Order: sequence, then structure tokens, then C-alpha cells
Amino acid sequence: MARQPRDHRLETREARLKLKARKEPYWRQIVPGTFLGYYRGKRDAAWIVRQREGAGYRHQRIGTPDDHAAADGQVVLSYAQAVPLATTLQVEERAPRPKHYRDGMTLGKVVDAYFDEHLAGKGSEKIARQSWALHGADSIGIKLVTVLDASALRKWHKGLAAKAPVIRGKAQPFDPADPDQLRGRKSTANRNLTIVKAALNYAWANDRLPTDLPTWWVKVAPFELGEDPPPRMLERDEITRLLNAAAPDLRELLTGALMTGGRRGELVALQTRDYSPDHGTVRLYQSKTGKTLLQPLTPEGESFFQRATAGKGPMDPIFMRTDGRAWGRDDVTKPMLASVAAAKLDDVSFKTTRATYGKLLLIATKDIEMVARALGHSDSRITRKHYAQYLPNEVARAVAKMPRLGVFAGDNVSPLKGKKRRAG
Repeated sequence: MARQPRDHRLETREARLKLKARKEPYWRQIVPGTFLGYYRGKRDAAWIVRQREGAGYRHQRIGTPDDHAAADGQVVLSYAQAVPLATTLQVEERAPRPKHYRDGMTLGKVVDAYFDEHLAGKGSEKIARQSWALHGADSIGIKLVTVLDASALRKWHKGLAAKAPVIRGKAQPFDPADPDQLRGRKSTANRNLTIVKAALNYAWANDRLPTDLPTWWVKVAPFELGEDPPPRMLERDEITRLLNAAAPDLRELLTGALMTGGRRGELVALQTRDYSPDHGTVRLYQSKTGKTLLQPLTPEGESFFQRATAGKGPMDPIFMRTDGRAWGRDDVTKPMLASVAAAKLDDVSFKTTRATYGKLLLIATKDIEMVARALGHSDSRITRKHYAQYLPNEVARAVAKMPRLGVFAGDNVSPLKGKKRRAG
């Protein structure tokens, strides 16, 4: 005979929220053979009916608890509403309720579906999942889609901008009066708002939302950030200092980045067959955009890749760690930090090599469209915004041609000392 579950206090919202998240529902016997269960997961909750059937039990979800939304008697149920429904329900005769967003689905479920069905395998998936888990999954993510509105989304978005940044679970110093720090928090808030709006748009386009649900999320605008600061780019002497300070295996990877403009993930995925000595190119697959670039190399770059691929099979990775293992996702971070510190550089990451490649190519060609194609940008607007400072300055040339005004008397003009100007 199946063991009768222990009774738990489920009557009030406060009592339920004290219960720990777990896979097994918390049960309470309503009548002999029928139990009302409260399932509490990490991000959602549900009322469950459990009824005896022979030597076992059958289960049926009957609604969403009113933990975070007012009870409506249909989708969201209070304890008092769930009890009579559990008592009168015959589970074996009831068809399973459809898994529709109206059926107690939370915003977190909408975002999870967007990640799993649309963003899976794309370059931005990992960062998007991490950002949502940190900033939204356990706050606005637990709210029902049908009870959210533009006001609630704006409040959450604004709250993110006022929240101190967190690194490895620890809150960092944050001064809201510092323009740079505030801009960073607003940028983080905008990134998470984009995730939510993209997930809701995906659900709407795929008929996952109730037909009468207004598209309230389109009314919520991101923060104005102004012009993005240009990315950090290395000077020639800084390149030398960084490569000299790097460990041999990291030095190889950094050199490959400086020769191609490739991202870290694109470089560690390179195999010997991706280098074509006959054409002097390296094939880069950009997971972020889905494009494949055949990146031409300078003679110096050809010599480097010729040496880096010597003696390797077509399927062998071009870049390996000193211990013979392949580079993992997070293996570059600590060696890079150590190299930057040893080289006495500021605000430098592996991504800096890509911006440096773009700068050097622009200085050599003066062609912004060429740089956009080499970096795989969809158009040159982003490229121009970041690299325009290295284009010839037509305004400066024009100003230099202006005639002298004859108002500068020369070096024999010196400020008065020891005398105060009379007010008048």
C-alpha cells in the first residue's frame, strides 16, 4: 500500500512561500483518498490533485496558486478555491488541460522557450541565459504573463539600473552619481529588457500567447545611453608588451586574433584545414552572426599560420594549450588577466585584439566599408561609430585653411601681476 504523505500547511500565501523548492509537491489530505498538493519549483508553482486509483495514485494540475497574483477563480486559485475543486474533481475522467500561456504560465517559461527554441546554439545564448538568470528569472520571471503590463515591466527595468553590479555572487561598489557606472547599469538593464521583449515577440509570432492579450511590452522603451565609448584598442608598443607577457600558448592565440580579427570562440574552433596556404586565407565561422569569413592574411600572417599548422592533421585544432588540451570556454580568462597585469595595461581583454585589428586595417586602407566586411559586420554603421576617429578628419583640414585673424600679438604678451581689475 502506498504511504500516506505528511500534511503541510498550505492555507496562506505566507506559509506556502516559506516552503523550500523541490520536485515533490507538498500534500494535504482533503478527504480520504484525495490530496491537494502544492508544487513549488525554483521559478513556478502549481496546485496538484492526487487521487487514489487502485494501489497507486493519479495526479492532475488544476491551477496556479495566488502567490504572486490575485486569484481569479479560473487560472489563479486561492487555497479556498482549490480545495472544493480538488474535492469534486474526478482525475481519471478529466482530460489533461492544455499547456497554454493562459494556463498559469509565467514570463520565465516564455523566456525559457525562447532560449530553447530560438536562441539555442547561437553565440549570444550563453550570455543571454546568464544575464536572465541573474537579473530576471527569480524576480519578474515568476510573474504570470497574463497579469503583467507595461508598468510592471518598466518598474523592473528601472530597478535593474539602480541595482549594484554583481560579480561571482558578490555585490560590487556602485555610485549612482558616477556617469560611467550609471551608464553601465543602464546598459545591463537594456540588455535584459531586450531579452524579455524578444521572448514575448517570439511567443506572439508563434501563436503561444492568448489572442486577447495586448502587446503591452512594445510600449516599454530602453534607456537612452548616448554615444557608445570607442572600444579599447592597443598601440604598437602595447601589442609587443602584451605578447611578451603572455604564456606561450596564450601568445599563439593572441597572435592569431591580431592576424585575423577573430573572436576567441572562432579561433579555438579553428582546425588545420581552415587555413589555406594556397590562397593565404583562414576560414572563420562566426557563431554570433552565422557568417563564414574567408579572412585574407598578410605575409606575416601567412608565415604565422604556416608555422602553427606544421605537422598537424586536417582535423587537428590549430591552437592548443601547453598541456595538449583544447581551449575551453573559460580557460582564457585567468591567463589573460595575468598577462594584462604583467604588461601593465589597463582595460584590456581578449576582445581588445579584435578592435585593434579593425583599427590597424582602417589606418592602412582608410576604407570603413572594407573594415566592416573584414570584421563581418552587417553594415558599416557600427564600424563607423567605433572607428571613425581614425578616418581622415575633413573638418580639421578645412579649419587649417582658414585665414589668420591677426589678433595674436605674439609671445611678448604676458598677464598682469599684482594688480586687480577694477570692477565696473
